[in-house]
Amino acid sequence: MLEKMFEQAQNAYKPMNELLNLNTKVFEEMAEKQKTLVTEMMNDGMAFAKELGSQKDFSGVYQAQKSYMEGLQDKLVSASTDFYDMFTSTQEKAGEVIKSAATV
Repeated sequence: MLEKMFEQAQNAYKPMNELLNLNTKVFEEMAEKQKTLVTEMMNDGMAFAKELGSQKDFSGVYQAQKSYMEGLQDKLVSASTDFYDMFTSTQEKAGEVIKSAATV
């Protein structure tokens, strides 16, 4: 009897555990992606500062700034797309977990 109650409790909390594991995985991935993005942005900023310091005329400054901003824009668009895709897939997985829990 006690074993059956324990088994029922495990089955009742199984969807919550799955959601918790899913959230943990997403936060770990998000932290890693954000760390990578910030590191790349800092490296690009330092490279831009070096390049800017070596420019002698306005057109060189303009081209350096233009190149830096285009690269930054590409990185931010790519990162936001990655985050959106990650959250969308996580939302779908969470929906599946909730649906499977509701049918049990």
